[in-house]
Amino acid sequence: MRAFPLYPQRQTINLHGCWDFAWLEDASTPLTDLDLAHLNFNDFQAVPGVFDTDIKRYGKRGVGIYRKRIVFPSSGRLRLRVGGLGLAARFFCDGKEIGATELAFSTFAIDFTPAAPGPQHDLVIAVDNRFIPQASAIFSPYFDFYGYGGIFRSLSLEELPDTFIERAQITTLDRDTGAIQVRLRLGGQVPSLLTVTPSFDSGDALPALETQPVNGEVVFTLQTPNPRLWSPEQPCLHTLKLTIPGDAIVERFGLRTIETCGENILLNGKPVFLKGVCRHEAHPQLGPIQNEHLIASDLLLLKNLGANFIRCVHYPQDQAFLDMCDETGFLVWQESMGWNNPEKDALDPHFFQCQVDQTRLMVQNSVNHPSIILWGFLNECCSHTPGGRVLHQKLAETIRAEDPRFLVTYACSKTNFTPEGKPVDLCLDLVDVVAFNTYPGWIRQDCTWTDQSSPLIAPEVERIARLANTVPAAGKPAIMSEIGCCALYGCHDLAMAQWSEEHQADYMSEACRSIFAHPRFVGLSLWQFCDSRSYVNAAPGVRGKPRGFNCAGLVDEYRRPKLAYNAVKEAFQAQPASMKA
Repeated sequence: MRAFPLYPQRQTINLHGCWDFAWLEDASTPLTDLDLAHLNFNDFQAVPGVFDTDIKRYGKRGVGIYRKRIVFPSSGRLRLRVGGLGLAARFFCDGKEIGATELAFSTFAIDFTPAAPGPQHDLVIAVDNRFIPQASAIFSPYFDFYGYGGIFRSLSLEELPDTFIERAQITTLDRDTGAIQVRLRLGGQVPSLLTVTPSFDSGDALPALETQPVNGEVVFTLQTPNPRLWSPEQPCLHTLKLTIPGDAIVERFGLRTIETCGENILLNGKPVFLKGVCRHEAHPQLGPIQNEHLIASDLLLLKNLGANFIRCVHYPQDQAFLDMCDETGFLVWQESMGWNNPEKDALDPHFFQCQVDQTRLMVQNSVNHPSIILWGFLNECCSHTPGGRVLHQKLAETIRAEDPRFLVTYACSKTNFTPEGKPVDLCLDLVDVVAFNTYPGWIRQDCTWTDQSSPLIAPEVERIARLANTVPAAGKPAIMSEIGCCALYGCHDLAMAQWSEEHQADYMSEACRSIFAHPRFVGLSLWQFCDSRSYVNAAPGVRGKPRGFNCAGLVDEYRRPKLAYNAVKEAFQAQPASMKA
């Protein structure tokens, strides 16, 4: 899928399709030490695709090596664009290593000059999905979502001119008049004086601007002709094409503002109430692979539900998905990868740097999506520890350095109080919006399978509200970022036994009622939209997952609605999105 931004003047080839494939089921040798010579490419794999859902390698861990011979006329500097993969990879062109990554799910680019002359080149990509040795510092074996191996998203190769455009970051200065600020980032041989020619919405070129780059950037203001406001009700979008000698970029943006005012979130100056779900990129056959039909059908299910908000969990999600959220008017929380990481991870310099790098990439890649209103990181991590605070603070600073306009948050599960009545969480002062995960009557040490959980929900919502009213969370907007329980599709019990659809429907209905009725909360993202693959066999002390799935979806993995879907639909459609009732 083609996602914005576009580079219309660059020669580009799409690398999707069938690649030669070799498999190394090596349990101990690090990816950096693997000898990739003399491989037997006796199989094939699709790009985009995953290699651990096919019949030969289902659930296996190892290194999958992709090979493709390409013909590309350009003999100069090239850029390999990678939409996302898992869990780590090394990249080779004509036998020479050109790059590597362990930032699973991140979108990134590798610039290189082919070592071999001529238009024909061999690309080889070695993708590692192992946990021993750990392929990626940021992905652990018992995350509650499956660590697939493969090249998940778009892959393309393009030529780079001597002076080229990286991105154009667009900031709404005045949503009514259409005034915008443009921050144009350049690469290659940046001249001391640059001519930039803008045009809006495929219209005629406007007068050229003569600019002087500073540290590889130019900043200027423009007026959007015939400005149209972006909102969930009317998701109007504009495009801006910027042309320089030898290169051009097309960015898409929406005129809208997002800010906080006391305990409210203001979209275009008006309070908004967020009614939504947490959504994994998940499918039982495709894994994290997304296509237009799957994305559109998911968004149609959420529109029918009455949702206006999607929390993207727990990794940066596909730019093509965000493009479609822009087009259909959803509000989005985009977050970098992290899940229940302990303080020892935060204190590890390599993990720390990987977190900073992937979070910076997330913002740089997604910065112009009007659908995104929240940046998040480190779901349910060690925010109650000194080392965790250092990392949380660094990630908040990293986001604000890239984009000071949007709101920063993280999902906190450390919701207890100290004996002195203070929050045990040490990081609530770092964010613009406080967000809390809780599972009363479901994930509890004293939970039994015969508990009726509904009477537990309202008191827990009130307890979380008291936490949100305690300094330093007091006075900030508060969201319930996760609450929910599981049900097995087709499991029915009139007594509402746990794992039945009846129990889940009752639970979700009560969660919506309690949160919507409480004046402290301005948003909810239920856990979760669809059932999704999790770890298959639990570690010691970790509760197992039936079928190896997290079954808390309002719909199952094939998008078949459970009873909870209609229960939530009734609650969502009765709750206004413009303000609290």
